[in-house]
Amino acid sequence: MSPGLLKVAERAKRDPDARFNSLAHLVDEAALGRAYDRIRKDAAVGVDGITKEQYGQHLEENLRGLHERLRSMRYRHQPIRRVHIPKANGKTRPIGVSTVEDKIVQGALCEVLGAVYEQDFLECSYGFRPGRSAHHALRAVNRMVSREGIAVILEADIQAFFDSIDRKKLLELLQIRVADTPLLRLLGKCLHVGVLDGEEFSRPDGGTAQGSIISPMFGNVYLHFVLDLWFERDIKTTAQGARAADSVRR
Repeated sequence: MSPGLLKVAERAKRDPDARFNSLAHLVDEAALGRAYDRIRKDAAVGVDGITKEQYGQHLEENLRGLHERLRSMRYRHQPIRRVHIPKANGKTRPIGVSTVEDKIVQGALCEVLGAVYEQDFLECSYGFRPGRSAHHALRAVNRMVSREGIAVILEADIQAFFDSIDRKKLLELLQIRVADTPLLRLLGKCLHVGVLDGEEFSRPDGGTAQGSIISPMFGNVYLHFVLDLWFERDIKTTAQGARAADSVRR
């Protein structure tokens, strides 16, 4: 974590009510370079057909130009290429593939949001978080059942979760912690983006593309407020018995 991000994380942890007015400057060339390094070498290409290797042939020049467009607010997120992955039940799962450059921007934005929200996310949250996985969630459930006397487990699956996220509500929730207008504008560009499905172009008015780098962060912020905090504050406090209710989300 860069010194700037570390300061943000420390303040976010120290002051849970703090709103951050200056975050966009943390999306600098170094952050863009780190985001580029995190992209898989065999990552699928976006609508421009450019691979990570091709983008990296003039990496310094490309990142410098990208950073300048971000600073001058000339950056535009290109349409997401939609591919359909077969599922075991015979249906398909729509996956959104961004261009390498857009993946870089999304990765840098995730780094900034992570510095803030990783201090807020509850211990019961395991999905798409650094150092956590579904296996950790299963161990937590096993511990609750075997050691803490939990007798009832409720399993729920949110159908088409990423496609059904309320964008307006998500942006409102982000503003609880983020008051930096340039950063919010960038997040909006990653959210309100067109989709190219074969030869058909559309502009969905809701959801965030499953498969994009930033969607898991958007999803975790959304669920933190509408699910995790609700369960922690309303359900656990009204359930009978000290250990009558607990939660694990993955």
